[in-house]
Amino acid sequence: MSQGSQKPWAKLMVLVMFISALVGLMLFSTTAGVSAGNGTADEILVFNRGTKTNPFTITKSMNGFIMEVPSGAANANWVSGQYAGFAGGTLYYRARVISIPQNQNRMKFGFCVWQDHFKNEECRGQWLTGVPGAESTWSHKLSDMWVKKAINWSQPRQRHGFIVRNAQNNPVSSKKNWNWGGENPDHWYPMNVHYTVVLVKQGGTFDGWENYGW
Repeated sequence: MSQGSQKPWAKLMVLVMFISALVGLMLFSTTAGVSAGNGTADEILVFNRGTKTNPFTITKSMNGFIMEVPSGAANANWVSGQYAGFAGGTLYYRARVISIPQNQNRMKFGFCVWQDHFKNEECRGQWLTGVPGAESTWSHKLSDMWVKKAINWSQPRQRHGFIVRNAQNNPVSSKKNWNWGGENPDHWYPMNVHYTVVLVKQGGTFDGWENYGW
């Protein structure tokens, strides 16, 4: 095959390579700076249970405590380094009750963070309406948590999650002889919910719940 007959194929190959590189660049530009489900580089998806179409079920066996070991950006150093500024940020919440055995006119989901074998503890709750379809959004500064013993946000946390509380602010749990807060647990569990917590760094702007499956 002569050199002249190779030229069209060579040009086609160069064109294919150029298009591939362009597509790759476009894909990179739409995802750069986005991690752990973040809408922007100013946000961290701290905690999530359920989705709009696939709710999370709180069962009686969970004892009203829905906890996990934080990971990734949600358990990073929020004071310095890559995630500097998040310790001075704002927590944004959204909660939806999808189903509950018996309607509860008033209840609370209290988000907590624990550290150092549960010695360090900070929490903040929000009153909700416990009926199917009820949905609430709220926010507060990370520094506005109730403090039992202060969390060191530069160090890893042991657990975080939320606690189900009744109208008297008692955990609907059988832990620590709480006796379900005086409630019948079968009126509360199983409860299907969608619950999300996002942290926006100091000086940042929340980019919206549409980035988190709402």
